[in-house]
Formats: sequence, C-alpha cells, structure tokens
Amino acid sequence: MTRKQKEPTVVTLGWRDENYGSVHAASAFRVLDHEPYMSDAAYGKMVSKFRKHGFQINHTRAAWIAENPKPGYLEKLVAELESLGCMLKHEGNVPAELREAAKERPEEPTAEETTSFSM
Repeated sequence: MTRKQKEPTVVTLGWRDENYGSVHAASAFRVLDHEPYMSDAAYGKMVSKFRKHGFQINHTRAAWIAENPKPGYLEKLVAELESLGCMLKHEGNVPAELREAAKERPEEPTAEETTSFSM
C-alpha cells in the first residue's frame, strides 16, 4: 500500500505599505489565504515563525508588522516557512529584498522551491 504524500500548504501573503502614523521603517503583510486549510497547531507554528522574525500582529491595522527589522530577516522567514511545508505566494507591495531573492533563483524551480510573486 502506498502512502499518500502530504500536499503542501499554499500560503498567500499580501504585502502592504504600513509606513504612516506612528509606524515607520516597517514591513507588513496580511495572511490572505492558506490552502488546504491549516490545523490550529500548524497555523500556530506559522505564527511562531512570524514572531521569531520580528513581526507582531497589529489588530488596528489587521496586519503583521515588523518595525526596524534586522537585515536578511525576510529571506530567513521564507526559508523557515518553506521548511514547515508551506509554498508561499506573495502579492501586493512585495519588499525589494524578496523580489531580489526571486531573481537569484534558478530559471525553473522545483515545486519544493517555488515562491511566486504577483503584483
């Protein structure tokens, strides 16, 4: 009997410009979708990765915001989310650091390496 391979979870992050008011020098996103639906435990692991890399939920703006982040934090966040089995899709105001990282990837990434961008 063959074992069914676990389908990767596609997580869509909607990047935003939240640099106004009291927030500055920040990166921000909203989790727009995750398919297939994640269990509470899996979602909690993903949230812990957000926090580990300096993102805090801002309930007023309904976004995950990292103010004055450390260099390289986005690439590390993406790598850790992919290690959890997430395939990331980026939309909106995608940070330049992530766009540059995408250019450095091979022309045709495998399914495990896929991080797609749409603007």
